[in-house]
Amino acid sequence: MKRNKLFWGLLIFCAINFAAHLCFYGSLPDVVPTHWGADGQANGWGPKSTVLIMAALPALMLILMAALPRIDPKHQNYEKFKGVWNASLTALTIFMAAMSWFSELSVFGLIPEGSSLVGILVCGGCGVLFIFLGNYMPRIKQNYMFGCKTPWALNNEHNWNRTQRMGGIVFVVMGAALIVISLLATILGDAATMILLLAVVFGGSAWIYLYSYLVYIGKMK
Repeated sequence: MKRNKLFWGLLIFCAINFAAHLCFYGSLPDVVPTHWGADGQANGWGPKSTVLIMAALPALMLILMAALPRIDPKHQNYEKFKGVWNASLTALTIFMAAMSWFSELSVFGLIPEGSSLVGILVCGGCGVLFIFLGNYMPRIKQNYMFGCKTPWALNNEHNWNRTQRMGGIVFVVMGAALIVISLLATILGDAATMILLLAVVFGGSAWIYLYSYLVYIGKMK
């Protein structure tokens, strides 16, 4: 029942967010900014209907994530970390709803042209989200949908627990790195920023995967 209340509460939040977008829709130009470079300049554009697509994404993600435990072969384990699952579901929904407003904020001049604010908010926001998830990750129990799901972790509970603990550390480090990169994006430029972002995310993910394998073969005591 508590999970159902949370789901419906978040769905109502998504509906209010979508309705708010509709209120401003008539005031938008036919073409709106949809992408920004590291220098804060808009470098991607799309029809204003893009705004409604972005506004619908939080609800679609919420519905999808709410369905995942029902189709997970280890669905019974979600009760063991339901606090973590609910907190993560809430954080992701709010994060995506916030991200859906950049086009309007840019059109109405609330994000100054040439400001690095968009990059800081998006990349920095992802960093905060990574740190948030990293702190909770060691409490996640075996499942096929959420957490660091390597073949060896899914096959062995001890490996799973070790992998989630390491994953939590890596996510916190990656989150801190993303925040630093977001603050330096204007200086670094688009290409260097993207290279660093990919290096952080793929490097961290690769280490988690390798660590889980090393635990599996007994190299990590």
